[in-house]
Amino acid sequence: MDKEELEITIDANGQVSIKVAGAKGGKCLDITKPIEEALGEVKVRQMSSEYYEQPTDATKVRDNQR
Repeated sequence: MDKEELEITIDANGQVSIKVAGAKGGKCLDITKPIEEALGEVKVRQMSSEYYEQPTDATKVRDNQR
Protein backbone atom coordinates (compact mmCIF):
# COMPACT_ATOMS: atom_id res chain seq x y z
CA MET A 1 0.00 0.00 0.00
CA ASP A 2 1.30 3.45 -0.91
CA LYS A 3 1.93 6.01 1.79
CA GLU A 4 -0.49 8.93 1.68
CA GLU A 5 0.61 12.35 2.90
CA LEU A 6 -1.20 15.62 3.47
CA GLU A 7 0.47 19.01 3.40
CA ILE A 8 -1.75 21.66 4.97
CA THR A 9 -0.66 25.28 4.67
CA ILE A 10 -2.29 28.34 6.23
CA ASP A 11 -1.03 31.62 4.81
CA ALA A 12 -0.86 35.01 6.55
CA ASN A 13 -4.38 35.85 5.31
CA GLY A 14 -5.85 32.65 6.75
CA GLN A 15 -6.22 30.92 3.38
CA VAL A 16 -5.80 27.16 3.69
CA SER A 17 -4.35 24.90 1.02
CA ILE A 18 -4.23 21.12 1.18
CA LYS A 19 -1.97 18.99 -0.99
CA VAL A 20 -2.36 15.22 -1.07
CA ALA A 21 0.43 12.89 -2.19
CA GLY A 22 0.22 9.14 -2.66
CA ALA A 23 -3.55 8.91 -3.22
CA LYS A 24 -4.66 8.00 -6.72
CA GLY A 25 -8.02 8.70 -8.31
CA GLY A 26 -10.82 10.14 -6.21
CA LYS A 27 -9.30 8.81 -2.99
CA CYS A 28 -7.71 12.23 -2.42
CA LEU A 29 -11.19 13.75 -2.24
CA ASP A 30 -12.25 11.15 0.32
CA ILE A 31 -9.22 12.00 2.43
CA THR A 32 -9.74 15.77 2.37
CA LYS A 33 -13.54 15.78 2.65
CA PRO A 34 -13.73 15.99 6.48
CA ILE A 35 -11.18 18.81 6.53
CA GLU A 36 -12.99 20.72 3.79
CA GLU A 37 -16.32 20.34 5.58
CA ALA A 38 -14.81 21.67 8.81
CA LEU A 39 -13.20 24.66 7.07
CA GLY A 40 -16.17 25.65 4.92
CA GLU A 41 -16.35 26.64 1.26
CA VAL A 42 -13.78 25.31 -1.20
CA LYS A 43 -12.85 28.25 -3.43
CA VAL A 44 -10.37 26.54 -5.77
CA ARG A 45 -9.67 22.88 -6.45
CA GLN A 46 -6.62 21.88 -8.47
CA MET A 47 -6.17 18.22 -9.32
CA SER A 48 -2.69 16.73 -9.58
CA SER A 49 -1.73 14.06 -12.10
CA GLU A 50 -2.31 11.42 -9.40
CA TYR A 51 -6.02 12.24 -9.45
CA TYR A 52 -6.22 10.96 -13.04
CA GLU A 53 -4.40 7.69 -12.25
CA GLN A 54 -6.30 4.48 -11.56
CA PRO A 55 -6.27 3.57 -7.86
CA THR A 56 -4.70 0.20 -7.02
CA ASP A 57 -7.87 -0.92 -5.22
CA ALA A 58 -10.80 0.92 -6.81
CA THR A 59 -13.30 -0.71 -4.43
CA LYS A 60 -11.91 1.36 -1.54
CA VAL A 61 -12.67 4.66 -3.25
CA ARG A 62 -16.12 5.96 -2.39
CA ASP A 63 -18.39 7.73 -4.85
CA ASN A 64 -17.43 11.40 -4.74
CA GLN A 65 -20.16 13.85 -5.60
CA ARG A 66 -17.95 16.77 -6.57
